[in-house]
Amino acid sequence: MQHTRRLNLADKAEVAADLNNLPHGRITGHDGTAHVFTADLAELEQWARWFLPIGCRITQQPAGIGVVLWTLHAELGDVHPVPIRVHALALDTEQIDDDLV
Repeated sequence: MQHTRRLNLADKAEVAADLNNLPHGRITGHDGTAHVFTADLAELEQWARWFLPIGCRITQQPAGIGVVLWTLHAELGDVHPVPIRVHALALDTEQIDDDLV
């Protein structure tokens, strides 16, 4: 009998990204949450547009002099939801699309 491997948090996030053609760099699981790192705000906005009908929120916090970390907070899945955070670093002068905040 062949056993199938259970998907971990990062695997689940990567499957969702690949199936929905969402951009990503590094994907990792940490403390019960999947973390997706994107290259820029445009990539984070693609994730936000995909999550809007499901529900999400976006936060920002300082990440250094003149740099801001934007984070999308959402959950993947219905039966056993997986917390997911999608991150993008940006200059503090860059803003996300107003329709997404």
